[in-house]
Amino acid sequence: MRAALSLLLLAAAPQLAAQALTSAELMRELAKVEASYATFVETKRSALLKEPLVTRGTLAYRRPASIEKHVLQPYNERFAIEGDVLTLENRRGRKLKTSVSGAPGLAALVEGIRATRAGDLAALERHYEVRVEGRRERWTLLLRPTADEVARHVASITVSGTGSRIVRVEIEEASGDRAVMEIQEELK
Repeated sequence: MRAALSLLLLAAAPQLAAQALTSAELMRELAKVEASYATFVETKRSALLKEPLVTRGTLAYRRPASIEKHVLQPYNERFAIEGDVLTLENRRGRKLKTSVSGAPGLAALVEGIRATRAGDLAALERHYEVRVEGRRERWTLLLRPTADEVARHVASITVSGTGSRIVRVEIEEASGDRAVMEIQEELK
C-alpha cells in the first residue's frame, strides 16, 4: 500500500510542482489590476494596548501610485498616499501632509503594500527579500526587510490572496506589535 502511494505521489509531483506560483507570476497577476476598492477589518495587537484594537473601513487603490485607507469605526480617520505625499486626516479633523520618502521606515512599509498591489517586483526587491508560497488559487507573499533601517521598524509583511485579489495583510513590527487586516476586495 505504501509503495503504491509513493508511486502515485512521485507520478503527481511534476504536476504539483508545475502549479506552484513564482514571484514573477504572482506579480504579473497582481499587475492586471487597474483599481480596487475594499472593505476591511483590522486587528492591532500591541504591548501598549490592554486589548486588541479592531478598526473597520475601506481601502482604495488606483494605478500607478494611489492608496487610501479610510477608518470608519470606531473613529473616523483617513490615510491617503498619492505618489510621495502622505495625507493624514485624523479623528479631530486635523489634516497633515508629509513626504513619504522623508521617513525611510514608513517609505519601505508603504512601498511594500503599494508595490504588492501594483505587482511591481523590482520595487519590492529594493526593500525586501521576497518569497511566494502556494498556487494561483491560494498564495502567500512573504516580505522580509533587507535594510537594517527598515528592519528596525518592520519585521515582516505577509500578504495572502487568491488570483489577483488580496484577502489578508499581516504586518509584524520589530517591537512585536502586530496588525492583521482581513480584506473583501472588488477589482476593476
